[in-house]
Amino acid sequence: MKEIINKVLDYISSNNLKGQINIGTAVSKKASFSNGKLEELSQGERSAAGILLMDNDGRIAAANTNQLDQDSLLEAVKNAAALVKYSQPDNGNMISSDKAFTFLDWCFDIDTKNLTLDEITENAKNMENSAKNMDKRIQFVRGSSFETEVTKRVFANTNGVYKESVSSNAAAEIMLAAVQGESSSMGYEFDIRQSSRLIRSEDIIKNSVELAVAGLNAEVLQSGRYDVIFSPTVSGMLLGVLSSPLSGENVFKGKSFLKDKVGSVVANKKVSLVHDPMNGSAPYVSSFDAEGTNTKKFDFIRNGVLMTYAHNLYSAEKMDCNPTGNAFASLGGNPSIGTINMHLLSTNTRNDILSGYKSEKALYITQVMGLHTADPISGRFSIQISGQVVENGQFTKSFRGMTMAGTLQEMLENIVMVGSDFKYMGSVAGSTTLIKNMSIGGK
Repeated sequence: MKEIINKVLDYISSNNLKGQINIGTAVSKKASFSNGKLEELSQGERSAAGILLMDNDGRIAAANTNQLDQDSLLEAVKNAAALVKYSQPDNGNMISSDKAFTFLDWCFDIDTKNLTLDEITENAKNMENSAKNMDKRIQFVRGSSFETEVTKRVFANTNGVYKESVSSNAAAEIMLAAVQGESSSMGYEFDIRQSSRLIRSEDIIKNSVELAVAGLNAEVLQSGRYDVIFSPTVSGMLLGVLSSPLSGENVFKGKSFLKDKVGSVVANKKVSLVHDPMNGSAPYVSSFDAEGTNTKKFDFIRNGVLMTYAHNLYSAEKMDCNPTGNAFASLGGNPSIGTINMHLLSTNTRNDILSGYKSEKALYITQVMGLHTADPISGRFSIQISGQVVENGQFTKSFRGMTMAGTLQEMLENIVMVGSDFKYMGSVAGSTTLIKNMSIGGK
């Protein structure tokens, strides 16, 4: 493959252009069941290449192909080259010269690669059966799946940068419904790991069943201001929303409430937000991004103070700072600013947070809808929430059909405790998080 890539890059250079190639190949196996029936059984390989070209004035054009032979890659290059002249010159566009490279040999698990489709099918089937046997109120399992994937990535450009990686991961998930009389409630849980041996099927089943059963006979509470506790999944979703205002490109374009805030207090002093792309506990790791820049661990927010934004080559050039290695892409796609394993530093345990409510109550939020609609410029949001009430350190009843409104700034300022029960979700990792005094709409 390297020989083919070099020939393609030579062709790009011979046409007085600069360019980069991202190639990805993923081999996956998956089985899923729904209400006792095998719904999906698949095994296959998919490949793709993302190509980006630019001329000396910074005009750029992109092309993609899912064929990795030399002729197909050259055809994609020719298609992109024909479009370069139609784009606008921009001196912010450039390609990496970061040739230093560390190959990560610990993010690939041979047992995950060798797990058979029969074993994967058995895992998915057992999860469904175990969920139904755990509680008689579980009437439907809408989906129970188990899958593995081995991914190979190659990055190369006309500056002589060449980097590659091989990684494995496994994932399991289940969605089910509890029914009691006329009341019904859904439960969903998942787990993603580098190795299939680390998937905690028992916890996935237990958590999803408890979530579904807890939602039975949920009610709408009185409106007011409440302390709220985000579950790890909901906390992760919040961090995912923060990726947009933290993007250097969005900041440069004035599309972020964090514009001109570096060095300023933007959160409670107990809040530290870390980008951790080579976290050994995470299912996805990367030593380089989709522009060939080496990744690193750094703080977005340290003790409440905004330290930096997420930069690709473009935003770093425009804002006169160093790239942070935050240009990521889907398989064979072209890069955009993103994160891997961004998480809050923990201050307490989950038990510390829940047991703190012995004389008052808090809302433990397990499901949200609409968080993706948060405005990255103003930070405003209004979301639908459901979950459980925490009183005397215990879950006492459930609620649903309520709303929480505010701003992302307010949430950051009101975070007072962060748990250590990290749930890795790829771009982010969430943990139980206590946020004080939020506006809740009910009856």
